[in-house]
Amino acid sequence: MPILVAVLNPPKGILRRSTRNSSRLRRFCAALYSVALLSIGSIGYAQQEPQPNLGAFYPGERLQYKVKWLFFRLGTIIITTDTIPGDMGRFKVSLTLDSNPDVFLISIHSKYEGIVGLHPVRCESFRGFEKRGDDTLVTTYTFNDSLKRVVMEQRLMPIDTVVKSQVTDTIDRFFDGASLFFYARTMAHTNAKYSAPTLVEMEMFTTDITFSGSSTAINIGAVDEDIDTRKLFGKANFEGKTFGGFSGEFRGWFSNDYASIPIKAEMSISLGTVTVELEQWSRPFWFPPRVITKR
Repeated sequence: MPILVAVLNPPKGILRRSTRNSSRLRRFCAALYSVALLSIGSIGYAQQEPQPNLGAFYPGERLQYKVKWLFFRLGTIIITTDTIPGDMGRFKVSLTLDSNPDVFLISIHSKYEGIVGLHPVRCESFRGFEKRGDDTLVTTYTFNDSLKRVVMEQRLMPIDTVVKSQVTDTIDRFFDGASLFFYARTMAHTNAKYSAPTLVEMEMFTTDITFSGSSTAINIGAVDEDIDTRKLFGKANFEGKTFGGFSGEFRGWFSNDYASIPIKAEMSISLGTVTVELEQWSRPFWFPPRVITKR
């Protein structure tokens, strides 16, 4: 198996760079949540914003992705969607990120949870848990719609020490990684450009994205046939902010159907291109739509 051989016998150049780049890879992988890998989208405040495709939200859905750099599998991302009892206007989403134990240069075990509102699609609240040795960094964002305020805090557990706290006002709508991930799914059928307010490390930036609106065939290892997708591309304007050398540019492909499931994403980092690819899924009655060839 080429991947296993590459992991067990990494090139000398990689070993020489490991000390310098391992921290970058750690930050990047932990932040894949927010880029979701940045096959995620953005939003415009324009009045012409199309009606979102809420079929992207399905209770009990589970998506699993592999994260690759060159021949190395860096880790696995699992994203789940659940309802909130008694609340029809919001969904609970969860993302877990675990690094590949065979890649000894990286050890990451993180979990991110968010509440995503539907009317409009946006972040309502967020909690992130990132292991740092024996400690866990817990980050929370809480949005107060009536006050147009976001309350943010970071705590180091289990000693329960406040690392950073901040309150930002005059916010109508913002996105973290999970809500961006789902917003892109709801807008993948459009043919437009958007710019979204994106919260990264308690700072507000923008993510620019273009939805092509056209059908594109793509292939992945988990499916034998070409998949019919909608392509997007864009740039996250928070280059250098904790994303391990993430250059800001990304591309993504979403299933060209009602589910609009992210199939594949590519993004540039200081080490090259990282690929995120769907490998397992659990959603009743769904299978990646194949490309229909005309006879």
